[in-house]
Amino acid sequence: MTNQLPGTSARRSSLWAYNVRILLGSSYWLIIAPVAGAQLVLFWNMAVLSMSSSALSSRTIELAAPILAAFLCAHALAPEQSKVGELVFVRPVSIERVLVLRVVAIFAFVLLALSTVLILYQVKVESFRLGLTLLATLPSMLFVSMLALGIAVAVRQPLLGFAAAGAFWGLDLVTGSSLNPLVSLDSFSGWLSGRPVSELWVINKLVLVGVAALLYLWVRSMLGRPTAALRFRVVAARSALAIAIAFAYVASGAGCKLAYGLRREGELGVRAHLWYQTQFRSYGPIPVARLFGPAFALYLRAASGPALTNGRALGSGATGVDVPSLRLLQERYPESIWADNAQLLTALNALHRPASRPTMLIGCQAGSGGPSLRVVGEDMEAAISEFEALLSRYPDSPFAPFALSQLATIGLSRLDFEAAISAYERLMEHHPQATEASAAGRELSAYYLASGQPERALKVADIAAGVAAWDVRADALLSAAQAAERAGKLDVARDRYARARSAAAEAADQAIAGRGVAGGRTPSHLTKGELFERANAVIAAATRALSDDVEPQVAPTVVTSQVTGRILLDVRDVALTRVALGTAVDASGLPSPFAPGPAVAVSPGPDGGFAFASVPAGEYQVLAIALSLPPEKTGWSASLSPLALPVVVRGPSVELPPVRIRLSPQPVERSPASRGAGVSPHREARGRGGRRMRR
Repeated sequence: MTNQLPGTSARRSSLWAYNVRILLGSSYWLIIAPVAGAQLVLFWNMAVLSMSSSALSSRTIELAAPILAAFLCAHALAPEQSKVGELVFVRPVSIERVLVLRVVAIFAFVLLALSTVLILYQVKVESFRLGLTLLATLPSMLFVSMLALGIAVAVRQPLLGFAAAGAFWGLDLVTGSSLNPLVSLDSFSGWLSGRPVSELWVINKLVLVGVAALLYLWVRSMLGRPTAALRFRVVAARSALAIAIAFAYVASGAGCKLAYGLRREGELGVRAHLWYQTQFRSYGPIPVARLFGPAFALYLRAASGPALTNGRALGSGATGVDVPSLRLLQERYPESIWADNAQLLTALNALHRPASRPTMLIGCQAGSGGPSLRVVGEDMEAAISEFEALLSRYPDSPFAPFALSQLATIGLSRLDFEAAISAYERLMEHHPQATEASAAGRELSAYYLASGQPERALKVADIAAGVAAWDVRADALLSAAQAAERAGKLDVARDRYARARSAAAEAADQAIAGRGVAGGRTPSHLTKGELFERANAVIAAATRALSDDVEPQVAPTVVTSQVTGRILLDVRDVALTRVALGTAVDASGLPSPFAPGPAVAVSPGPDGGFAFASVPAGEYQVLAIALSLPPEKTGWSASLSPLALPVVVRGPSVELPPVRIRLSPQPVERSPASRGAGVSPHREARGRGGRRMRR
């Protein structure tokens, strides 16, 4: 039995009736306008439903509901503030209670008005998240409604309150989260569409609720108070407060984006400066960057020329950065957190700067009609020096793994296999949790297996599997299984084979569902067709190994020979730099220690003679030669005397016949920067049976 005073229920019902009568008596268009707006939203979405997605549908609700609620909340206390204020203030009724009841009724009315749209989305739009959309919409409604109500109560003009809320709503509609990701109305739909910084949508909604609570307390403090006369002091105080709020809005948004970028610099890699430029460009001429120190402002000014898109170089010399300003930043602020960013940009600028002496790569493959020629015109020596400087000065920089991956790629482009292997080994030793360790581990695993080091191959393959993206994890596990089998660890091999098969099946299912596939490509830049082909190959290899039962493998006895030869040139101003011999080629058509089978490379002597000291026995299908061309002489072609390919290596020594190279000033294909040194840390991925697939 409840202790309820007599007449309590009657008073409650009369209070609801009073609110309904006072609102309807004020103006019927307060009800008609939101209903009409909701129906316009419905008809518009019915017209464009064929192109709607879950993200677009959620964005419609996140933006439509707040503006409709703001319109009604701006008029929530309009009757009391205009015609019948004295009546309400002398009644034994709490004005705050009246306000809360009306806000609750307004929210229920808006959601009811939009129910037809919600039902339409639930029925017609695939994977529309009704529950999460409603939960994400409520904080936005609270914030915009309290903003409209607060301004309306402060100035005693409902339309001005709605105009202020509408101005913020329109600004957010146009700019999205580019000004302040923490106070954005449609962060949930941005998360569904993959918008930058939208991962913070839960924090964003909590911030909106917190700000709405502060606005409500402000409104509560003004309830029942008479309107203060507008004096200069009041106007100045309100103007200063508005300026402070605008400053806090801009500064907190910039700080949020800056913190987000700092946490993800390792993932951004070469695109880090583009991230900061893009995010701070939205503030226009407002010097927001100065809020975070002179070093950051100098960094943004120096990184003025966006030159890299999706991790690929656009061309030689395209970085467009102000190198003297970057050097100045490092000299003035050596302990700044932006010093390593400046060093990275300096290295990238060197990587895409024309070299004084371009390098010509000549590849000769058995069965081909003639040699393949490629000119690398980038300044590789300067790039190596700058990347090494980054590693020595800033060993804990998030860009260190990227720098090591670039050193490995540059080494391969120069046929310097020792440098490439060393760079990958340093990466795996010092940065095993980096994203770049996935590709480096798979490459090193193949090299260690080919060179008879299965234990090391297993170790790096396991590391690669731990950090690999979902679409290439199966390849790393398959490499680990093969290494364990070669090392005689049969239980480990069975486990890795089973995990590889499971990972390949999951990757295929995820690709079919479209999860993690943006623009038709997976995180490792595989197409769906490539992914399915690789997944099927992994499943077949793992199933075959498990059905036949894993048996110990006897490590093959490696018999090595010495291979000697000589390169003869007919041009004096051309220098021999490297000679390589391999059983297979990578995606660039050149031998690689990470391609299936062994590969070796040496520097020839002044007379063109070269000697490979320890070459495993076998048939070598390709010979590659690197030449240093005269300054600015990139338009040359080359012809070689017939080579005895494949080179059969047996016995203690093999002597190759002399190779004569004739150069002539004819145009050849100039390598773009993305093929010369490659700015992507993941060069390519290897399929089953030695097939190379570009990622």
